[in-house]
Parts: sequence; structure tokens; C-alpha cells
Amino acid sequence: MFLTFFSDDIKVFLAECTSDVSQSRQELKNVLLRAGIEVFEPKEDEDTLTLINRCDCAIYVLGTLNFYSSDGAGYDTLAGMQYRMGRQIKKDGFKVFLWNPTGLINSRNSYINSIRRDIVENTIYSSTTSAIVFTEDLRTIMNVKSVASSDLTKAEVYFIYNNLDRESAKEILLMLTDIMQVKDLCIDMTSDIEYGGKISQELPTCNVGIIYVDFALDWALSFARQVWKDNGGQGGKTPLYVAANQDHITIEQLKVLKGIMEYSVNDKTLIPLDVKIFYDKTMQK
Repeated sequence: MFLTFFSDDIKVFLAECTSDVSQSRQELKNVLLRAGIEVFEPKEDEDTLTLINRCDCAIYVLGTLNFYSSDGAGYDTLAGMQYRMGRQIKKDGFKVFLWNPTGLINSRNSYINSIRRDIVENTIYSSTTSAIVFTEDLRTIMNVKSVASSDLTKAEVYFIYNNLDRESAKEILLMLTDIMQVKDLCIDMTSDIEYGGKISQELPTCNVGIIYVDFALDWALSFARQVWKDNGGQGGKTPLYVAANQDHITIEQLKVLKGIMEYSVNDKTLIPLDVKIFYDKTMQK
């Protein structure tokens, strides 16, 4: 299901790509258009750099074929040349999105590691396999208008959930606050709050971060990985844990998080106990 959360106009430059991801690029184009996003593609009779500069962001689809030489001395495909142009754009608010729909990083496409190492402030990398999730992430980022004031008081648990899951989340919070100090954050996808910055400020003030999911699975998987990345990855100060309601989620669906963070699926009445066990284990390390 495609959810429409924003109405602001977004102009996107959709770059050329290598042949192995042409189908993914076309799928993404269709999703962007259905979402009401204006898509600009390179044309032979128009200067590409000027076209990119007219847009709010640029999207580059990465595959298994190396399309870009980071030192500028090697082979660039058409997509690589357009990526080089996108990196030149310095106007305020402009973003470069790198989408790796295969989700793979291995010896066949190790150039992606090089690209990720060179990521600068205005560049966002995504390995979600879903064009819909990628589009919603793009729209969330591009529609940011304000940074919420942060609550920097300390707590044992930072409990984060999507507004779609608020009903069951409230029940869990009632039980959890009886046994622990909890700071909670409800992510409202219709809000103009810049949640990434808010979480980065508040998460280090807590001992553990809990991402709760009931119905909003696609969002939670993408969101959890982004929070993990934004807050130091394996070297992050605050361990992250995903707790899911077994009424709608299975353990198999969370296995994409293996090696990144711990997770569990349980009856919602037992989730506070899972959180306490994770907390105690973390504090003993």
C-alpha cells in the first residue's frame, strides 16, 4: 500500500543507470510519479548540470556494475558523469540520494563501499529493496521544515514508535513506565519535525533505545537501520533493540536486522519484560 503523507512539490532529477538496475529505476520512476513527485530526466538537448540545479534533489540507482571512478581519472558511465555533476551542486537544501535496491555490498560491487566512504552531509544512502519505502524516506527528508526542541533529560529507555502503532504502544508504555524510567517519542509522518536530528540529540541521554513495531513494519525496518547508522553504527553509544507485536509481525520478518541490532517478537503484554531483560543485559556489559 502506498501512503501519501505530504503534498509539497518536490522536483527530482532521476539519473541514468547501468543496465543491471534499469528495471529498478523504471519501477522507482513509476512510484515517484504516483506519489505526485515531479521527475526530471536527462535530455540530449539540455545541459544536464543546469537541469540538476533546477531540482531539489538527485537520485542515483546503484547496481553491481561500477558506474563511477571516485578519483576522476578512471572510467565513468553516463550515470557516473551525472553523479559527478550532482556532487557539484551546493545550493541550500539540495540532497543527493543513492539507492542500492539490491541491498548487497560484496566483491562484485565493492565500489559502493568507496562511494559510501565519500558520502558528505547532503548525501543519503539507502539499501532498502522497496521503491515505495525509498520514496517515502525521500519525501520525509525533503519535506523537513523545522527541528523540534529536544528533551535532554536522562532516562533508562528511549521508546520510539510510529503514530500508526500508537494504540498498542500506549499500552506497553503504561506497563513499562511502572518499572523503568522511560522517554518516549511518537513519529508522526505528517509532521514537519526533523526527527533525525531530534533522535541524534536525545538518544545518547538514554541507556538503550527501543523501536516498537506493530503494523508499520516497512517503516520500522528502514527507520531502525537509519537510526543505527546515524548514531554511530556498531560504535554507537546507545544500543538499539526492536520489539515487535506478535499479533502482526513474525520473527522471520525481522531477520534483516541480524548483525545490526537485537530484536524480538512477543505478546504485547510481555514486551516490557523483553525490554527489561535487554536493558539489564546491556548494563552488565
